[in-house]
Amino acid sequence: MNTLPFPLSVRTVRARRFPVVAAIGLICAAAHAQTQCPGYVETDAGSAFDIASIIRDTGSPQSALDKVRSAVARVNAGGGCSIFRDRLACEETLALANKAIVALQACASPGLPKGAAHG
Repeated sequence: MNTLPFPLSVRTVRARRFPVVAAIGLICAAAHAQTQCPGYVETDAGSAFDIASIIRDTGSPQSALDKVRSAVARVNAGGGCSIFRDRLACEETLALANKAIVALQACASPGLPKGAAHG
């Protein structure tokens, strides 16, 4: 006797299994993509940038990349390091941010460039 409120067939079970398997696959792929990113980058002077934390805070390597690029662009748009009292500290910070950008570009998910049509 069937105690379920709906008829359960083999086809129904298989149809419901596929989305679950696909979701698990996507989760594994996302975890694998994030493990390819370094935990941090460091300059020759010893300054370190915690890449793992910014990825965790933003949700993905691509979002972290966008955030770091935006911060560097704001400094550059505001006049660069020459506007800061401690110019050398600013330059070290920008060098570190640029190393982080290179690392994030290498591990961010490949995708279409912004403005590209899907098709």
